[in-house]
Amino acid sequence: MEKNIFYEQLIKSEPLGFVDPFADLGEFDRFQLKFKIPVRELVNKYSGEHYSPQWQKKIEEMRSLYIQYQISIREDDTENTFETKVRKQSDKESFEEDVITYLKLGFRFAEIEKKMNRSNKRLRNQWKRSQYVETHPAVIYNKQDLQAGYAKSKNYLPGSMKLKGELCS
Repeated sequence: MEKNIFYEQLIKSEPLGFVDPFADLGEFDRFQLKFKIPVRELVNKYSGEHYSPQWQKKIEEMRSLYIQYQISIREDDTENTFETKVRKQSDKESFEEDVITYLKLGFRFAEIEKKMNRSNKRLRNQWKRSQYVETHPAVIYNKQDLQAGYAKSKNYLPGSMKLKGELCS
């Protein structure tokens, strides 16, 4: 196995060991590749206070290296293309929220598969697209009413536009 250059940079980024690059950078969301807590809210484990602005800048640099490291790990992993299981409850909730958001926005499972690193089949087994994709009822305006200044919609179709077998309202 080759050494990862981002891993080496991450380890050497803080030689004093004051900030651990794998524990002190905050909680990381593997799916969106970003940290859940802003740097200014991180607390120093030694003093119990927030980091100084100089350390916040250093932590930002370490976070960018950590994200590059995570991306390189993902690219190197060609054998296992899909994640099998979400382990943490917070990750599971975040993952479900993201999938539901994509479904509500109209994405197809094949598109979500590429974005979320889950197999199409597994996504289809867990969610039904029809539960989240919403169609809005048609709003029909009479042209003469609009010209006269009335903007009240009609919830029925005119006789000329009725579908075969549809009851008149």
